[in-house]
Amino acid sequence: MSKEIYRPGEKIFYVNPTTGWAIGTLVEYGKKVKVTDGGEEFVVPQDDCHNHTEGAYDKSYNDLFAMGDLHQATLLYCLKGRYEDDGMMFTRMGEIIISINPFCFKEYNSREAMEKHTAGKWDHPHTWEVAHKAYKKIIVMDRQNQSILISGESGAGKTETAKTLIDYLGMMSYSHSCNAVQKTLAESVNKKLKASNPILESFGNAKTSRNDNSSRFGKYIKLFFNKESGVLTGAEMVHYLLEKSRIVTQNEGERGYHVFYEFLAGATPEMREKYHVTGKPQDYYCLSRGNQFIRELNGRITEDLGEYKNLMQAFKDTGITDAQQDSIFRVLASILNLQNVKFITDESSGKAKIENPEIVDVVAKLLQVDPKGFHECLLIKARTKIMTQMADVNEATDMRDALSKALYSGVFDWLVCKLNTVISPEANGSTTAGKNTCYIGLLDIFGFENFKINSFEQFCINYTNESLQNRYNKFTFDLDKQECDEEGISCPIMEYPDNKPCLDMLEMDKKGVMSMLDAECAFKLGTDESFTEKAWGSWGETEFFIKPKSTRADHFSVKHYAAEVKYMTKGWLEKNSDTLKDDMKLVVNASQDSDFIGTLLGEPEDAAGGKKKPTVSFKFKQQLKSLQDELNSTDSHFIRTVKPNPEMKAGMINNGYVMTQLTCAGVIETIIMKRQGYPVRQRHKEFWLRYRIIAPKDVKKRFPAGTHPNEQEMAGVCREIAQFWVNILGSKAPHFDIGHTKVFSKSKVNEGLEIVRHRKIRRLLPRCVPFLLKWIAAYKKKKAELEEKRRLAQIAIREAAEARAKALAEGGGTVSAGLETQKEAEFTELADLFPHFDLPVILNIVEQSPTKDIALDFLLDMQKQRVAEALPLTVQAVFEEAKLRTSTQEKLIERGITDREKLYELSSDEMAEIGFSTEERENLAGVLLSQQSNWIVNQRLNVLMGAEDRNADEIAADLAMLEKAAAEIKKDLEGHLAGKYAKQFGYGDGDKTKLPPSADQIKRFVSMGFTEQQAKDALKKAGNNAAKACDILLGDA
Repeated sequence: MSKEIYRPGEKIFYVNPTTGWAIGTLVEYGKKVKVTDGGEEFVVPQDDCHNHTEGAYDKSYNDLFAMGDLHQATLLYCLKGRYEDDGMMFTRMGEIIISINPFCFKEYNSREAMEKHTAGKWDHPHTWEVAHKAYKKIIVMDRQNQSILISGESGAGKTETAKTLIDYLGMMSYSHSCNAVQKTLAESVNKKLKASNPILESFGNAKTSRNDNSSRFGKYIKLFFNKESGVLTGAEMVHYLLEKSRIVTQNEGERGYHVFYEFLAGATPEMREKYHVTGKPQDYYCLSRGNQFIRELNGRITEDLGEYKNLMQAFKDTGITDAQQDSIFRVLASILNLQNVKFITDESSGKAKIENPEIVDVVAKLLQVDPKGFHECLLIKARTKIMTQMADVNEATDMRDALSKALYSGVFDWLVCKLNTVISPEANGSTTAGKNTCYIGLLDIFGFENFKINSFEQFCINYTNESLQNRYNKFTFDLDKQECDEEGISCPIMEYPDNKPCLDMLEMDKKGVMSMLDAECAFKLGTDESFTEKAWGSWGETEFFIKPKSTRADHFSVKHYAAEVKYMTKGWLEKNSDTLKDDMKLVVNASQDSDFIGTLLGEPEDAAGGKKKPTVSFKFKQQLKSLQDELNSTDSHFIRTVKPNPEMKAGMINNGYVMTQLTCAGVIETIIMKRQGYPVRQRHKEFWLRYRIIAPKDVKKRFPAGTHPNEQEMAGVCREIAQFWVNILGSKAPHFDIGHTKVFSKSKVNEGLEIVRHRKIRRLLPRCVPFLLKWIAAYKKKKAELEEKRRLAQIAIREAAEARAKALAEGGGTVSAGLETQKEAEFTELADLFPHFDLPVILNIVEQSPTKDIALDFLLDMQKQRVAEALPLTVQAVFEEAKLRTSTQEKLIERGITDREKLYELSSDEMAEIGFSTEERENLAGVLLSQQSNWIVNQRLNVLMGAEDRNADEIAADLAMLEKAAAEIKKDLEGHLAGKYAKQFGYGDGDKTKLPPSADQIKRFVSMGFTEQQAKDALKKAGNNAAKACDILLGDA
């Protein structure tokens, strides 16, 4: 990047080592760049800096691709401005929607807003528009089936987004039809889909360190529609990779699956006795590992009892019978009790024995299985015709955990299958077959994960994201090429970010990491260490695999598209095998509850003809391949959800945290790819308005100030400007291209144009001083006239009210005498609310206003005006952001606290005396803290004007000096300057007096901002005529 675009004292984007991309002030530019920010100085590499160009991004942009300068930093700050300042959680990036979790209700997500949206009425981006487009494509445009891919990290709002899209499509469906029967069908399906949510969330979601309602599984939901009527006829769901380890253990600060806590909270005394539970999660080992027993987000607690009631209603709505509910609760209670079974070492044999066998009897009773056989299967590791091998304590514990996981997984699979039968088109009198049926698929999938400790679960999750990212890359590449084709320009050669080599390394048959893991699981002597060593040997020298320097075979790293991730391989073989002993399956399959519990574990391997159970990775690869085939048959849409900060607070973006997620979502890779082409794209009119100031002279002659090219001329004019400066700057092709509606350019070309424009503005700014001073004077005069007019009107109102009050008093009445009872009550109430207003003023307003609300609004406006008149704009902004009541503001004004210095000195005791609420205290403290650095910066004048640090008194003194200088210039010019500029500035009467070519006259022109040589040349050309010389000078400008 050219050094000229970086000037000390100007704003610059830089990578703050703590917060990520930030805006600072440049101190020194070289191999290392010095930047100040908030009073601190940072030294960063050139690659970690980017030019802060005025107008390069605007938070009003609904589409990030509309930004003049497409870069990571501008993208981040556009999102930040929209979210923090404007409260907008949705932004487009081409055809992709970025959704930032608001952590609070937004009016544009309401039911009423949804109804307007379905009618096609929306002004701003929304995830609903993705669903709207997908629906229109299959129903109106008769296109192929559609899919919507929703991704993001835990807590970013994926599940909530999917739920609202289902709700939206359901509303689209029945609002689309005029047939009452069809509407009833669509509403019925939509109701069942909604009812399935509490069940899936209870059994599949948990509180984690990142989210209080985190989905611990992925799902793909197909919504089926009738093509002719457009009505929703049913749905089908597939789930992926339920996190089984959470059933038996959790990390610190996390919980197990919600349903355990809800079940214990909702169980009546009779249920507790029946299911042998205590009602306290602290009593169960598998729920107390994380030492977290409540579900809380930012102080808001979700009551488990309330969620239990929602679950029971959902069971009823989806047709899960009382008998099936009883079976489900018995399995949940069995897992809780089974996890409390303790194993100790038998001193005589050295093997495991059960310390609390009475609990095993309870579990056997709950599962309705043979107690003796159940005891044995918890202690026997293997059994043949000639010998029995007993388990040690660790092996017995693993077998206990494996059974718990298998039982819970079986219940989850049964629930998904049950829900599919309820929401299927067949259950609603339709079918998925035939030409009249189409569908929209919603993929709610886990986002890329990179924790301090990453294991087999993260490996599978990141493998999924790696696979889906390849599809996303192709999608964005094709979109970019499509835009270039539509604009009629040739698309520059871009390096396509193909991650297939990494995918091959992970999934290749026989040689891939997952295949090697399967092979090691099949080898009886295989271990986690031997698998790791084989992976090192096969892939250690490749681009995407990183072999550690350590010789300890317990980890390796993979270079994914988003980040390098270190995987710890301890326990991988066990997790991948996910094996359950045949004797456990035999015991449970023989349960007296043969319709439910007896079906949960599947057939033993011997009963399946000795066929080995497929591994987790094998099944997952098959599922993922099936999903990819499914997506390849659809037209895809993408929604990228983002969590704004780890604290899950509303209205605040953590720059580094969000940038990491944008990288993991592939958004930054998209930006990098587009920057290889033409990253700067401006509409013809935007380009013309921005760069007309540096247009060639012949263009300026054709289009003088106040005129613009028409639509037919605009493209040609933009080409002339761009080509003129490309030739001067010597940029290498391809440098720019002119499309039908946009100017496409390389970053280097854009930087060059900005440098030239920047220089021009620096030269012209001093000449604006007389114009600005005239505008200030006119503004002050107009404001004074309006204030005087309002003051006289208020005096008239006051005098009339006082006269009336005097007449009433002489007659022995009160101020409110003669009013109707209702009006008198209104007067009394408003007088109490506004004690600082004179009573006659309030009385007059009450009399003239038809309703109390109108009177209240009028008084509030007057109150705000009084406050505004007494406060500087900066302090008004602070009060507004801190949400201070107007009454509080009035009390502050009464005490003379009307500037920021006094606000900083405000003590807690003074706040209490004034009547600050707790919320107002906290808000004001937060705003003052956040605004402190901004106020320091705002004390500086614009660097382009050459200003230095000054306090308010110095600025006022300078302004007075400028006004005095302007008055002197005016006095001088009144006697000399003539023509249109004399009239324009109000100087003189239009006589054409010639000025002598004296040193004083040259000095006067220099004082207006021109150089001495420019003044001499102009006077020479004008024959010493001052007015003509002024024409020449301003014309050149």
